[in-house]
Amino acid sequence: MNSIQKVRIEYSKKGPVRYIGHLDLMHTLFRALKRANLPVSYTQGFNPRIKCSFSPALPLGFASESEYMELYLDKKIDISSSVDNLQKELPEGLTVHNMEKLSLFGKSSNVKIKAVAYRINLEQFSGKSAVSTRASKEDIERKIRNFLDKEEIFLTNKKGRTVNVRPLILSMEMDSDWNLRLLLEARGGFNFNPRIIVKTLLGVEKKELAFVEFTREKFLFW
Repeated sequence: MNSIQKVRIEYSKKGPVRYIGHLDLMHTLFRALKRANLPVSYTQGFNPRIKCSFSPALPLGFASESEYMELYLDKKIDISSSVDNLQKELPEGLTVHNMEKLSLFGKSSNVKIKAVAYRINLEQFSGKSAVSTRASKEDIERKIRNFLDKEEIFLTNKKGRTVNVRPLILSMEMDSDWNLRLLLEARGGFNFNPRIIVKTLLGVEKKELAFVEFTREKFLFW
Protein backbone atom coordinates (compact mmCIF):
# COMPACT_ATOMS: atom_id res chain seq x y z
CA MET A 1 0.00 0.00 0.00
CA ASN A 2 1.26 3.47 -0.85
CA SER A 3 1.62 6.00 1.97
CA ILE A 4 -0.98 8.74 1.94
CA GLN A 5 0.18 10.89 4.86
CA LYS A 6 3.42 11.97 6.51
CA VAL A 7 3.67 13.41 10.02
CA ARG A 8 6.40 14.70 12.30
CA ILE A 9 6.18 13.69 15.96
CA GLU A 10 8.06 16.00 18.32
CA TYR A 11 8.96 14.68 21.75
CA SER A 12 11.29 15.19 24.70
CA LYS A 13 13.56 12.64 26.37
CA LYS A 14 14.25 13.18 30.08
CA GLY A 15 14.86 11.27 33.29
CA PRO A 16 16.00 7.62 33.28
CA VAL A 17 15.24 7.20 29.55
CA ARG A 18 18.30 9.40 28.90
CA TYR A 19 20.25 6.17 29.26
CA ILE A 20 18.34 4.39 26.50
CA GLY A 21 20.54 4.24 23.40
CA HIS A 22 19.33 5.28 19.96
CA LEU A 23 18.47 1.79 18.69
CA ASP A 24 16.59 0.89 21.87
CA LEU A 25 14.77 4.22 21.66
CA MET A 26 13.68 3.41 18.10
CA HIS A 27 12.33 0.01 19.18
CA THR A 28 10.54 1.61 22.14
CA LEU A 29 8.81 4.08 19.82
CA PHE A 30 7.97 1.37 17.28
CA ARG A 31 6.27 -0.71 19.97
CA ALA A 32 4.34 2.35 21.18
CA LEU A 33 3.20 3.15 17.63
CA LYS A 34 1.92 -0.40 17.22
CA ARG A 35 0.07 -0.41 20.55
CA ALA A 36 -1.42 3.01 19.75
CA ASN A 37 -2.80 1.54 16.49
CA LEU A 38 -1.28 4.18 14.24
CA PRO A 39 -1.54 3.04 10.59
CA VAL A 40 2.20 3.11 9.90
CA SER A 41 3.58 2.38 6.43
CA TYR A 42 6.16 -0.35 5.85
CA THR A 43 8.86 -0.74 3.25
CA GLN A 44 8.47 -3.41 0.59
CA GLY A 45 10.56 -6.56 0.39
CA PHE A 46 11.60 -9.59 2.43
CA ASN A 47 12.16 -7.67 5.68
CA PRO A 48 9.59 -4.83 5.87
CA ARG A 49 10.51 -1.89 8.10
CA ILE A 50 8.50 1.06 9.33
CA LYS A 51 8.95 3.98 6.92
CA CYS A 52 10.33 6.74 9.11
CA SER A 53 13.34 8.86 9.95
CA PHE A 54 14.66 10.15 13.27
CA SER A 55 16.45 13.27 14.43
CA PRO A 56 20.23 12.74 14.75
CA ALA A 57 21.18 10.29 17.48
CA LEU A 58 21.50 11.79 20.95
CA PRO A 59 24.64 10.95 22.97
CA LEU A 60 23.91 8.46 25.74
CA GLY A 61 22.98 10.21 28.99
CA PHE A 62 21.87 13.44 27.30
CA ALA A 63 18.37 14.78 27.86
CA SER A 64 16.52 16.48 25.04
CA GLU A 65 13.67 18.92 24.64
CA SER A 66 13.53 18.68 20.85
CA GLU A 67 13.63 15.15 19.39
CA TYR A 68 11.49 14.19 16.43
CA MET A 69 10.60 11.35 14.13
CA GLU A 70 8.99 11.64 10.71
CA LEU A 71 6.54 8.87 9.95
CA TYR A 72 4.68 7.69 6.85
CA LEU A 73 1.10 6.46 7.27
CA ASP A 74 -1.25 4.29 5.20
CA LYS A 75 -4.32 6.19 6.39
CA LYS A 76 -5.10 9.73 7.43
CA ILE A 77 -5.33 10.19 11.17
CA ASP A 78 -6.85 12.58 13.68
CA ILE A 79 -3.81 14.37 15.09
CA SER A 80 -5.17 15.18 18.56
CA SER A 81 -6.42 11.69 19.42
CA SER A 82 -3.29 10.10 17.92
CA VAL A 83 -1.06 12.18 20.23
CA ASP A 84 -3.10 11.07 23.24
CA ASN A 85 -3.07 7.40 22.21
CA LEU A 86 0.67 7.41 21.57
CA GLN A 87 1.50 9.16 24.84
CA LYS A 88 -0.37 6.49 26.80
CA GLU A 89 1.98 3.85 25.40
CA LEU A 90 5.28 5.63 26.07
CA PRO A 91 7.44 5.13 29.17
CA GLU A 92 7.94 7.91 31.69
CA GLY A 93 10.39 10.48 30.37
CA LEU A 94 9.27 10.32 26.74
CA THR A 95 6.68 13.04 26.20
CA VAL A 96 4.98 13.87 22.90
CA HIS A 97 4.65 17.64 22.52
CA ASN A 98 3.40 17.97 18.98
CA MET A 99 2.39 16.08 15.86
CA GLU A 100 2.03 17.88 12.56
CA LYS A 101 1.27 16.96 8.98
CA LEU A 102 4.08 17.28 6.44
CA SER A 103 4.24 17.26 2.68
CA LEU A 104 4.23 13.62 1.61
CA PHE A 105 7.06 14.17 -0.85
CA GLY A 106 9.09 16.74 1.09
CA LYS A 107 12.69 16.16 2.13
CA SER A 108 13.58 14.85 5.57
CA SER A 109 14.03 17.55 8.21
CA ASN A 110 17.51 16.14 8.84
CA VAL A 111 18.84 17.71 5.64
CA LYS A 112 17.44 21.10 6.71
CA ILE A 113 19.20 21.33 10.08
CA LYS A 114 21.77 24.13 10.21
CA ALA A 115 22.64 24.14 13.92
CA VAL A 116 21.85 22.49 17.24
CA ALA A 117 21.66 24.15 20.67
CA TYR A 118 22.80 22.52 23.92
CA ARG A 119 22.40 23.53 27.56
CA ILE A 120 25.00 22.19 29.99
CA ASN A 121 24.50 22.84 33.70
CA LEU A 122 27.85 23.46 35.41
CA GLU A 123 26.61 24.30 38.89
CA GLN A 124 28.51 21.38 40.41
CA PHE A 125 31.75 23.31 39.77
CA SER A 126 30.50 26.24 41.86
CA GLY A 127 31.54 24.52 45.09
CA LYS A 128 28.14 23.04 45.94
CA SER A 129 29.13 19.50 44.95
CA ALA A 130 31.95 17.19 45.99
CA VAL A 131 34.16 17.43 42.91
CA SER A 132 37.83 18.28 42.94
CA THR A 133 37.55 21.18 40.50
CA ARG A 134 36.18 24.53 41.64
CA ALA A 135 35.52 27.51 39.42
CA SER A 136 33.70 30.80 39.64
CA LYS A 137 31.47 31.96 36.83
CA GLU A 138 34.16 34.50 35.99
CA ASP A 139 36.73 31.69 35.72
CA ILE A 140 34.54 29.79 33.27
CA GLU A 141 33.78 32.91 31.25
CA ARG A 142 37.51 33.58 30.98
CA LYS A 143 38.07 30.01 29.79
CA ILE A 144 35.34 30.52 27.18
CA ARG A 145 36.96 33.71 25.88
CA ASN A 146 40.35 32.00 25.63
CA PHE A 147 38.76 28.99 23.96
CA LEU A 148 36.94 31.06 21.34
CA ASP A 149 40.00 33.21 20.65
CA LYS A 150 41.76 30.19 19.18
CA GLU A 151 41.69 29.77 15.41
CA GLU A 152 41.96 25.99 15.67
CA ILE A 153 40.86 23.52 18.35
CA PHE A 154 41.76 19.95 17.48
CA LEU A 155 39.95 17.28 19.50
CA THR A 156 39.65 13.52 19.05
CA ASN A 157 36.22 11.90 18.85
CA LYS A 158 35.29 8.43 20.13
CA LYS A 159 36.21 6.88 16.78
CA GLY A 160 39.75 8.22 17.10
CA ARG A 161 39.34 10.86 14.43
CA THR A 162 40.98 14.23 15.14
CA VAL A 163 38.75 17.15 14.17
CA ASN A 164 39.16 20.93 14.24
CA VAL A 165 35.99 21.77 16.14
CA ARG A 166 36.49 25.54 16.22
CA PRO A 167 34.51 26.18 12.97
CA LEU A 168 31.64 24.13 14.41
CA ILE A 169 31.25 26.31 17.51
CA LEU A 170 28.89 29.12 16.54
CA SER A 171 28.48 30.45 20.07
CA MET A 172 29.36 29.56 23.66
CA GLU A 173 28.36 31.53 26.75
CA MET A 174 27.30 31.21 30.38
CA ASP A 175 23.87 32.30 31.60
CA SER A 176 22.85 33.44 35.08
CA ASP A 177 21.84 29.91 36.17
CA TRP A 178 25.25 28.28 35.68
CA ASN A 179 24.22 26.91 32.29
CA LEU A 180 26.74 26.80 29.47
CA ARG A 181 24.91 27.56 26.23
CA LEU A 182 26.55 25.88 23.26
CA LEU A 183 25.48 26.26 19.63
CA LEU A 184 27.10 23.86 17.15
CA GLU A 185 26.94 23.96 13.39
CA ALA A 186 25.17 20.91 11.97
CA ARG A 187 27.87 20.32 9.36
CA GLY A 188 29.81 18.22 11.80
CA GLY A 189 28.32 18.91 15.21
CA PHE A 190 26.40 15.65 15.30
CA ASN A 191 29.57 13.63 14.86
CA PHE A 192 31.26 15.25 17.84
CA ASN A 193 30.09 14.74 21.39
CA PRO A 194 29.70 18.11 23.18
CA ARG A 195 30.94 16.39 26.35
CA ILE A 196 34.45 16.31 24.84
CA ILE A 197 34.28 20.03 24.07
CA VAL A 198 33.21 20.85 27.64
CA LYS A 199 35.87 18.55 29.12
CA THR A 200 38.56 20.36 27.13
CA LEU A 201 37.13 23.81 27.89
CA LEU A 202 37.15 23.24 31.65
CA GLY A 203 40.33 21.17 31.75
CA VAL A 204 38.73 18.47 33.91
CA GLU A 205 38.81 14.69 34.01
CA LYS A 206 36.04 12.74 32.30
CA LYS A 207 34.76 11.42 35.64
CA GLU A 208 34.03 14.98 36.82
CA LEU A 209 31.43 15.32 34.05
CA ALA A 210 29.61 12.13 35.06
CA PHE A 211 26.81 14.01 36.80
CA VAL A 212 26.74 17.13 34.64
CA GLU A 213 23.36 17.59 32.95
CA PHE A 214 23.64 17.86 29.17
CA THR A 215 20.43 18.82 27.34
CA ARG A 216 19.83 19.21 23.63
CA GLU A 217 17.47 22.17 23.55
CA LYS A 218 16.51 22.59 19.92
CA PHE A 219 17.41 22.31 16.26
CA LEU A 220 17.72 25.34 14.01
CA PHE A 221 16.54 24.77 10.44
CA TRP A 222 17.27 26.44 7.13
